[in-house]
Parts: sequence; structure tokens; C-alpha cells
Amino acid sequence: MQDIITYKRAALNNYRLILDPPAAVKRKIADISTRLDAFFPGTPLPGGSPFIYLASFSVYDPDEMAVVDLLHRTALATMPWKIHLKGVAHIEKDEIYIPVTEKDQITTLIEKIAALPASWRNERFNTLPRISLARNLQAWQFERVWSYVEKEPFQTRFIMNGMLLLRQLEGYRSWHVERRFLFENQLIID
Repeated sequence: MQDIITYKRAALNNYRLILDPPAAVKRKIADISTRLDAFFPGTPLPGGSPFIYLASFSVYDPDEMAVVDLLHRTALATMPWKIHLKGVAHIEKDEIYIPVTEKDQITTLIEKIAALPASWRNERFNTLPRISLARNLQAWQFERVWSYVEKEPFQTRFIMNGMLLLRQLEGYRSWHVERRFLFENQLIID
């Protein structure tokens, strides 16, 4: 009975788990976003920060440390890998993004996270690893920029050696970095 009362009073915080590219890669992506925004002076296209989204979920305060520990163990058992971003693609006529060419390591990481015995709620796992440039586009916005951006020669490679856990406190809109998990390729024995 005490546990039920505790959870009724506990805050339910939202979390996002992301892969955060290096600063140099973010600057290259920002250059493309700036060129896209130039098509619509005064109204920037909604795109967000340049990161690769892995998962989102909600956790009650009392369960936060258990979830963080599970994610930490997953990261410890993961080896850093090379990520290759190349070109520009779109989903229907709604989103323009930079695709990840080799998705195997990211997909495997997402599957490991989804299989964790965590006590999270409202969980969503990414099925298409990518970096969004513009989302929720109107049809006329898409038509105006796609012919310009479809032949974008964007290409970059970098080593992904960790993931970030972002936290949004209940009742707030902003996100902050809660924890950074490094990929260390260590054997974890229970």
C-alpha cells in the first residue's frame, strides 16, 4: 500500500536517449539547415537539434536510478563504432533527413535497450535511425526545398563512443542532459 501512495506522489519524468554527434559534424549539419531556412525568410523550418534519436520513455522518480543503472550496463557492454552519414532523404513529403548508411550497430543497440527489464512507461523506440533536418513540412514547403536539397553531397564519418540521456522534468518543456554513457566494450557478468 505504501508503494502505491509513493507512486501517486512521485513525479513522472520524460527521457530521451540519443546519439550526439561531434561538434564538427553538428556544424556541417547546421550549414545545411541554414540553407534550407533561407527558402523561408522569417520562418525557420522545424527540425530540431542534430542528433540520432534512439528511444523515449517516462519513469517515476523512485525508479530512475534503476533505469539509469540498466542503461549504464548496456553502454559498458557496447563497443564504439564508426557512423557514416551520406546524402539527404525524405519520409513521404513530411520530413527531410540525413540517413545513417550502416544502421546495424544502432539497430542492435536499440534492440538491447528495448529488451531491458526496465519499469518505464510510454516507451517508443526508433525504427529509422537518422538526423532530421526539417519535420512536419507542409506539402508546398517540401516541394519548394526538395529539388534543391535532394542532390546535397553531404557526407561525413565519425566514431560514436557514447549516448546521452536527456531528461524533461514533469511540468517543464526544456530538456537537459541527465547522464552520458560511454561505450566501453566491457564484459558485464551478473
